[in-house]
Amino acid sequence: MADDSDGVIRSKAASWFSSDVPGAEGPGGWRLDVVTLLAVIGESSIAEHCQTITASIFCLLPRIIPAPQAFLKPSRPGRLPETTAKMTGVYSGVVLDTVGFFANIIHPLDELQPFAFRVLHITHTDRNNAGGIEVPSRPRNGTKLLERMRTNGKTAIPSAHELHTLPRRPSGDHDTPRDTAYSNDVEAGPTPGINRRATMKEKIQDFAANPTLAYNKQRPAIPATLYSPVHVLSLFSLLLTCGIIALAAVLEDGTAILAVTLISFASSIVGWASWWRPILMHRSHTNTVPAGDVIIRTREGAFLLIKCTEEVARELYSGTEECEYHVSGRAYRVLMGLGTCLLMVSVILLGNCKWWSQVFIGVSYIVLNGLYWTMGLIPKRFFWDLSRYEIRDITPREAQKAHEQTSLDPREGVKSYTRTLWYAIRETKRTAWVNRSGAAPDTPQWRKWLAEAEEAAIQNNKDWTSVARKDVIMKMSESELNNREASISEATRMFDQAEQAAPATQVQPRDRRPADGTL
Repeated sequence: MADDSDGVIRSKAASWFSSDVPGAEGPGGWRLDVVTLLAVIGESSIAEHCQTITASIFCLLPRIIPAPQAFLKPSRPGRLPETTAKMTGVYSGVVLDTVGFFANIIHPLDELQPFAFRVLHITHTDRNNAGGIEVPSRPRNGTKLLERMRTNGKTAIPSAHELHTLPRRPSGDHDTPRDTAYSNDVEAGPTPGINRRATMKEKIQDFAANPTLAYNKQRPAIPATLYSPVHVLSLFSLLLTCGIIALAAVLEDGTAILAVTLISFASSIVGWASWWRPILMHRSHTNTVPAGDVIIRTREGAFLLIKCTEEVARELYSGTEECEYHVSGRAYRVLMGLGTCLLMVSVILLGNCKWWSQVFIGVSYIVLNGLYWTMGLIPKRFFWDLSRYEIRDITPREAQKAHEQTSLDPREGVKSYTRTLWYAIRETKRTAWVNRSGAAPDTPQWRKWLAEAEEAAIQNNKDWTSVARKDVIMKMSESELNNREASISEATRMFDQAEQAAPATQVQPRDRRPADGTL
């Protein structure tokens, strides 16, 4: 046992972890001067959720946030982040090198296995003109409701019983005649239809996303969902902040009250400066356009076919997703300057709080850092309300395991890029998108293989041996291929809409293309 100068008897083990700093008020002479460091640590976790945090009115709540300096940026992004992947319009011929933010949330590309293949059918669920277009909802009671809507050229409002009892569309691997009629009658463009009344949850959610739309009955295109983990954590942070202030009042620690209040107001100010809502691109005309089907190819050789209308394609794929902020650029700089000043003053005050106030503040920041880090493990689809779209997986059964070995056949049963490419051609029945996107080399051998693949797809020949046929064609010389192509009439070639619609500026001269015939 050891006897201190103040008469307190301590064990030798305790003396190893004690501080002899004069004036220290903590147990064992401990001090917590590093509490200011805990307040600004964890910037990487906060930066990951910055845009989601500032996408609703919850960003205005005065609360403590780990690393609030993550919001202090010299400029705001004008567009949402995109994911790198080759995207091509099957019928439009549009070629892009990135996939939109919300599209990647609907179908995360990083979850696709190498050589995987999926087919998704995406449609609008109901009218939503805040995103720029008016999309009528699905007529769930079939022909009877359509006849009522078309009577005397006027729009008929269905009863609540009809809306509740309307049957859903049948699902399957391929579009049925009923699906085709549905597409022609309802999804052809912005025509009068059913405008479903928003629920109380949706009203609160829409108000949180953009209060200005609450007065004209328009709904935000893709708002942050009301039960988003970000919203839950924001409310928890608010309650935690109130608890810190209450404890500081009990301890008569005015410095802690002032420090926590200033850092909370700083979070509200920078959140107000960065508060935004997404703006989706829309069609301003009702002209007849090709179907909006797009196909996405990842760097790992996976293909994702999206069957959709041009309205959906314009919103999620070919259009730009812009950020509309609630404050101007000049006001943003003023608010950022004010928030920076408040943050600096509050950090100084945090280092001069009493011992137990610093303990509670330090533990609070440690807990919040852990929660924000854990929130990064949650899929992003839980943060956004994507009920605007109906997503159905219609991948053919024989192609669902394209990323796996499906049989003992050493060629057709083994996963490969060629087999997955054949699955994509078989579903689109087109090959012009292959050339536009660079999915295959532009050599005589591959042009021959693509021509045969397109013919087999048009004839719905699912048993065509794509890999074996490729191995045979790759062994042919260019003279043999030219003799075979000369015997084929040009009239037998199928008109490909995408081949004609692609801009000439995107077509590389044939003499500059690589002559390598391998893949």
